[in-house]
Amino acid sequence: MCSRAYKICYYIYNIIDKYAQWCIIMIKGFFFFYERVLLMRVLWSVNCFNPEICRLFGIPAQHAISWIEAMSKELKNYKDVALAVAAPGGQSKALQKKESDGITYYLLPCDCLKNNRWDEVLSDFRPDVIHAYGSEMAHNYLLLKNCADIPVVVSLQGILTQYERHYYGGIDTSVIRKFTTIRDILRGTGIFAGRKEFRRMAARERELLSLAKFAEGRSTWDKVSALDINPNLEYFYCPRMIRAPFYEKIWSVNNIKRHSIFVHQGNYPIKGLHFVLEALYKLKAKYPDARLYVAGNDIFTPKSAKDRLFPSGYIKYINSIIEKYKLRESITFTGFLDAEKLSSFLLEMNAVVIPSSIENAPNSLAEAMLEGVPCAASFVGGDMDMLRHGEEGFLYCFNEPNMLAEYLSQIFDSDGLASFFSDKARSTALLRHDKEKLKETLFCIYNSVISESKTDASREKTKVLQ
Repeated sequence: MCSRAYKICYYIYNIIDKYAQWCIIMIKGFFFFYERVLLMRVLWSVNCFNPEICRLFGIPAQHAISWIEAMSKELKNYKDVALAVAAPGGQSKALQKKESDGITYYLLPCDCLKNNRWDEVLSDFRPDVIHAYGSEMAHNYLLLKNCADIPVVVSLQGILTQYERHYYGGIDTSVIRKFTTIRDILRGTGIFAGRKEFRRMAARERELLSLAKFAEGRSTWDKVSALDINPNLEYFYCPRMIRAPFYEKIWSVNNIKRHSIFVHQGNYPIKGLHFVLEALYKLKAKYPDARLYVAGNDIFTPKSAKDRLFPSGYIKYINSIIEKYKLRESITFTGFLDAEKLSSFLLEMNAVVIPSSIENAPNSLAEAMLEGVPCAASFVGGDMDMLRHGEEGFLYCFNEPNMLAEYLSQIFDSDGLASFFSDKARSTALLRHDKEKLKETLFCIYNSVISESKTDASREKTKVLQ
C-alpha cells in the first residue's frame, strides 16, 4: 500500500515538475517578448550623468542636467517605454552598465569622444529610437555618423553656430585684451580662447546636424537656426520638463526680500553678469538696500590658491566693475543650489534677471515663471517665445543696463505690477511645461520617427527589389 502511494505521489510530482518547467519557460518567454517587442525601447545619449548616477559608477560627480533628470523620472513609467541613458565619462576602455530605479545606464569608455563605441550599447539594449541630447558633443557626432539603421532625434540645446557670434557678450575687444591674464595666456583659456573653442564645437555641430534627419527643439529661434544649417531637418516642438519643486511652490510679494535680484550664473561673458552689475549700480542710487544674488562659486574668496593668485580674465573684469562701483557689500554668491534649495531661494526674490547675450529657451526662466517670480529677460533667442513683454514680465536689450534698471525699478515700486506678472507668468508656464502633455508629446515624437523610418526603409527595399 505504501509502495503504491509512493508511486502515485512520484508520478504527480513528475507531472508538476514537467509542466512547471514549461510554465517558467512560457513566463520568461512572455517577459522577453514584452521587453523586446511590445515595449518601445528608447535610448538617450546625454553629455553627463546626474551626481547620483555618477556615484553609482564611482566617477567624479558632475552637475545635474535638470531636464534630463525631470523627464527620465516621468518617462520611465509612462505607457510601454523601456528607457536607457548613455553618457561619456568612463575612466577605462570597457563599457560599463548599471541599473537604477527602472532605468538602464551605460557609461561609455574613455576613448568614446574619438572612437565609435556605440555598437556595444546598441547590440545590448537594441533601441527602437535614440534621442541625442545636444548637437555639439563628439560622442553624439559619432553616434549620428555610425548609426544608420536606428532613427535618431537630435535635441537642440544651444546652437553654437549662433552662440559663438555672441560669445563676447557685448564686451569690447580692447577691454578683453586689457583683462587677459597670465593664466589665460599660459593655459590657453580666457575670453578669446573660449570663443575659439565655441567655434571649434560649432563646426562639429554643423556636421552633426547635416547628418541628422530629425530634430527636437523648443523655440522659434532654435528651429530657424537648425534649419539654416540643414533645411531638410524634420523639426518637432517639445518644451523642457522642469524639476518637481518648481511646480509646487508659489511666489508671493508678502514673503520677499525687498529690492533683491537673482541671477542664475555669471561665469563667462555670454551670461551677461557684467551688465547686471552696471544696472545694480544705477539702482542703488534709488534703492540703497538693493542686493544681487548670484548662483555659483564666490569669486571674492576662491577656494583654491591658484584661482586666488591667477583669476581668469573674465573674473578679473567682473571684479574691476565691482570695485569701480563699490558693489562688494551688495552682492552675495550663493554657491551650488540643488532644485529644492533653488526653488525655495527664488520665493524670497523681488525679481529674477536672465541677462544673457544669447539663450535658447532657458530652464532658469522657466523655473522662475513656474513659481511666479517677476522676471526681466534679455530680448534674445528663445526668451522672446517664453515671456510676453509687459504682460508676464519685461524683455530688454541685453547690453542696455539703463533699461534693465528701469524695468527692475518698476517691479520694485509696484507690488500690483509684480503680482500681475507673477499670476500671468505662472499660468503660461504651467500650460507650457505640463508634465502629462510633455510626456505624451515626446512619446508621439518617438512613435512618429519610428513609423517614418520604417516607411523609408520599406521604400528603399522596394527600390532595390525593382
